[in-house]
Amino acid sequence: MLVKTMALSQIGGYLKNNRWCKIYYDHTIELDDEDDDWVEKQTKNVDYNKIKEKYAKEMEQDDEDEYETEKAPMTLPQLSVRLGIIIYGELILFPILIQIFSNLFESMDMQKVFATKDIFVLCIFTAFIWTIPLFYMYYNQKATKKIIACCMIGELIRILVYLPSLMKYYNSHEYSIRVFIFFILIDIIRLLILFTFAIHVLKSEQEYAPNPRD
Repeated sequence: MLVKTMALSQIGGYLKNNRWCKIYYDHTIELDDEDDDWVEKQTKNVDYNKIKEKYAKEMEQDDEDEYETEKAPMTLPQLSVRLGIIIYGELILFPILIQIFSNLFESMDMQKVFATKDIFVLCIFTAFIWTIPLFYMYYNQKATKKIIACCMIGELIRILVYLPSLMKYYNSHEYSIRVFIFFILIDIIRLLILFTFAIHVLKSEQEYAPNPRD
């Protein structure tokens, strides 16, 4: 290993200091004074202005293509794929997180675990109602944004409906306040991810696909 390292170091040093190899590494050419005549002969008929204009046009074209690519908005079918990943990813991820960190949701006597069933039911509800706009987006339908707005309202209604059950758990005094803080925090994160993407879709300028029969 020592001999191999020394050999590689010697080769690397040679390549680094070799004046022809520096063309590839430093993009510079080192020439002696005696080579000036040779360089002048080789570059005598070179039109540097044409070369400069050529590369300037190519750079402008590349910049325009890159700008157009970055600004191209995503279509509704493409957005539907991302929405599906978010919806069904949350359905799998958050119940697993509750199971992994179940010690944070244990009752005071350590006989019960809060939120295991509840978070799964809430994720199932989200996956059920948001599957409808998912298909509308995939097929690029006209009422997509209205249905997404209705689903967001449905999630807010779900919070109000579940609130009495949460207060019932709280009034039972079986769980510490820490349990409810973590549960509410997880539900807020889950809805925040979903609502952020939903608002992005509502603000998008994508139009529905016209019917060929129209």
